[in-house]
Amino acid sequence: MSLSNEKIIQNASKAINVSCFVKAVGKVTPDPSWSALREDSHDVLVIFVSDGKARLTTSGGEYPLYRSDCVVFPPKKYTKFQSDSKNPPTVHWLRCSGELVDAFVKCYFPNMKAIIATCDVENLFIQIGDLITRTSKDIADTIALVLHKLFITVKNSLNTSPSGKNKNGLTGNKYEEYIVSHMCDKLDVHDFARHFGLSVPALTAILKRKFGKTPYQYYLSVKIGLAKGMLSSSQTSVEDIAARLCFTDRTHFSKLFKRETGVSPAQFRNKNTL
Repeated sequence: MSLSNEKIIQNASKAINVSCFVKAVGKVTPDPSWSALREDSHDVLVIFVSDGKARLTTSGGEYPLYRSDCVVFPPKKYTKFQSDSKNPPTVHWLRCSGELVDAFVKCYFPNMKAIIATCDVENLFIQIGDLITRTSKDIADTIALVLHKLFITVKNSLNTSPSGKNKNGLTGNKYEEYIVSHMCDKLDVHDFARHFGLSVPALTAILKRKFGKTPYQYYLSVKIGLAKGMLSSSQTSVEDIAARLCFTDRTHFSKLFKRETGVSPAQFRNKNTL
């Protein structure tokens, strides 16, 4: 058995007191007879098949994997990954760990089984591979945001039709995914509506019916959710969190955070530090 075109990128930072840490990212094209067994790893493993075919074996059965399939493996789960003998796959993979990673997995995949979804996430693997080569002190927060987007994309793909849309052209999860992927952009409801092929009134009606929120209220709730994760899982300053999530300044962020949660960012951090 052999691996061709193997590329592995190790994280340039130390995993000391890091609640969301991507240890390594890789891309590999195995030969037709290749297989890999995973039995007692403490890491969360995510793989993406960008080409070819493979077969996944878990305690729950055997599953074929095709192009654009992404699999999330929770810790300590038996899994076996095998190449297709006629059409070996090209696979992107990453290993990650930490309390925030565990929280993502438990939140989005509560059954704690291997999750398979069809979605286009190759670019996210490439982004994370680039980020982990950097050593700046705040890069861990950026990695956490991209990894969060990866998990959200997989979760959303479990709940949509092959076209990715319901009869109204939108699912609530897809809206959250869009928000996270445009977190650094100024909110424009017209852009949101156009993205889903809807008018602004139609988009507003769907979100009001599903979540009881206007587009802006839902957008703010997603941003506050990301802020909670950063406050409880890192020592990033409130000022930096406000800037990273594109609030006007710390005062504006703190005012909205307290309005949504009932406590200030500092009070939330003191009560919820992991």
